[in-house]
This record gives sequence, C-alpha cells and structure tokens, in this order.
Amino acid sequence: MRIKDMYVIGVASASFFMSYFSRLAWSIVSSYSTLKPTIIEDSIVFSLFFIGYVTVQIPAGIISDRINPKYVIITSLIGLAVSSFVSGIANAMWVEYVASLLMGLNAGWIYPATVKLLTINFSGPELPIAMGYYSIAWPLSIVLAGVILPETCIVLGWRWSYYIVALVSIIIALLYMPINIKGYGGNARNVLNLKLLRNSNVIIISLSGFLFFISYWTITLYAYKYFLSIGLNDYVAGFTYSLLALLGIPSTLIAGYIIRDLGVRNTLSLFETLYGVLTILLAVITRELPLMVLAAFMGFIRFVITPANSTAVSKIGGEMAGSVTGIANLFWQLSGTVAPAVASFILTRLNYQFLWVIMGIMIIISALIYQLTLKVK
Repeated sequence: MRIKDMYVIGVASASFFMSYFSRLAWSIVSSYSTLKPTIIEDSIVFSLFFIGYVTVQIPAGIISDRINPKYVIITSLIGLAVSSFVSGIANAMWVEYVASLLMGLNAGWIYPATVKLLTINFSGPELPIAMGYYSIAWPLSIVLAGVILPETCIVLGWRWSYYIVALVSIIIALLYMPINIKGYGGNARNVLNLKLLRNSNVIIISLSGFLFFISYWTITLYAYKYFLSIGLNDYVAGFTYSLLALLGIPSTLIAGYIIRDLGVRNTLSLFETLYGVLTILLAVITRELPLMVLAAFMGFIRFVITPANSTAVSKIGGEMAGSVTGIANLFWQLSGTVAPAVASFILTRLNYQFLWVIMGIMIIISALIYQLTLKVK
C-alpha cells in the first residue's frame, strides 16, 4: 500500500479509537469518580451513551454516502471533544447523564463514516486487509483504557481522563485536513433505500450482531469490576482487562488475510463460537494467572471478528456501504442500551458466573445464525 493509503487508514483508525475509548472510559473511571455512582447509575450512564449512539446511525450512514465522509468525521470529533470536557467537569450524576448522551450522539457518526471512507479508497482483496489494519483501533483502545485510565485517575484525578479524550479528539480532527477524497457522494439518491431493510443479509448481520454485541458489551463494561470483585488489585485488574484486547492488536493485523482465505461467513461463525466458549470459561476460571491467559485468548479471537463485521457490511452495501453500516451498527450498538439493563438484572438476582454463562450461550447462537443463513462468502 502507498503511504497516502496508510495515512488514510491510520487517521480513520484513530477516529474509531476515540469513539470507542470514550464509551469505555466510564467503565473504569466510575470506580474512581468522586460522584460514587451505584450499579444502577452506572447502567444509566452506559445506556444513555448508546441511546445517543444508535439514534444517529442511519442518518450517519445516509449522509456519509452523500457527502465527503471526511467532514462528517471532523464534525463528530469536535462534538466528542466538547461532550468529553463536559463529562470531566461534571459535579453531579445528572450532568454525567447529559454528557454521556451527548458523547453518544457525537461518537455515533464515526463508524459509518470511516467505513465509507475506506470503501471509497479500497476494493477487492485490498478491502479486508484495510479493514483489518483499521480495526486495530478497537483492541488498542481497550488495552490503553486498562493501562492508562487507572493510572490517570490515581495520579491526576478521574476528571483528567475526559480532558485527555477531549484534547486527543481535536488533534485527530486536524489530521483529516490534508486528506483529499474523490468519488464520493451521489450514491444515496433516496433518503433511505427501503430495499436495504428487506435485504436478508442486512437483516442477518444486524440481528445476529445484536446478539453478539449484547454479550460483548456486557464483558467490556463489567469485566473490570468483576476482576476487582474476585480479589485482583487495581493494577492487576487493569492489566487483565487490557489482556481482553492485547492480542487483538496482532490478530487484527492478520485478520484481513484470515477473512480473505476463509470467507466472511466462515470467519464470523468459527471465531464467534470460540469466543462464546471462552466467555463461559470466565465463570469457572478465577485464579490470577489462568484468568490472564484466558483473557489473552479472548482478545486474540475477538478482534478477528471486528474486521469481519466491517468487511461484511462493506461487501453487502457496495456503493451504499455507509447506509448498510448505519443500519447494521444501529442494531449492534442498540445492544449497548440493552446490555447494562440485562447485566444489572442478572447481577442483582444471581452473580457474575451466571452472567458469563448466559452471555457465552448468546454468542454461540449468533455464530450458528451466521453459519446457517448468511449469504456473503
């Protein structure tokens, strides 16, 4: 790939990083916040972010198909910076609620717009490779969240976590200025092509992804607290949390080649099945070292799935990749509004062990649906 192509992938990946890092932050920062949120208040913060996020998915996809996605992303990053700053200065939980909703409303534009950006710039066998490199942002954000956020909260205070998010978002927005994109726009002649809503592949990738992401968001949002609850100290818990994504960094780099060789459907079904089994094992493995090994394997498997999802919506959508991504990601991220409620219901009545078993079964069901019904190879 040319240097210009790698720059586009790098900036798109950095944008995706910030949209993901911002939603992860509260899962760790809340443990140090002077606002001392309860489990229910945590759930409200998470849910409000995702409500905002899913609200803009279809508009984000349509607009990214019609205008230069570069400007969509820049605007989103600026909005994310402002809302993150508000979260940092919050002196009451209701302010955190408002800030979380605004963060979701701004961050939600980034994924459809960046997928569209990459679809414009790459095609054929280059596309899954580009999506693999782009997807490194996802595991990297989790790793850095687990490593940086506890230390930042202890040394500088929890508010600085959000000030840093605000600053970095502005810097990334500025990095888009040199990018020139040709060939965008004019693909989405209607406000929303209703045929997309009847397309069987769009329905499958949306609904099966919804099942997977309910489980995944539950793991992401509650794993750190679970590690603390079984006796790991702050730093070990943070490191183990990072391991849930650490090996995802190399796995995303090779994921494009795996997807190219196995195909999208087989990659999704195989790696989701493996991830579901590993999730169930969280319920029975509680010793420090074996738990770290388990978390590391989960990270490797999980982040082959991410570029497979991105490649799937890009192939299904073609010229309408932004719109298809918006529709699918609406359901994927809608799971984020459901996951905290489901998790808090299970945790207040049962325990973490039941939570992990139930989530693992849901992931395996998602894998079976892909294998039996998805028509994208």
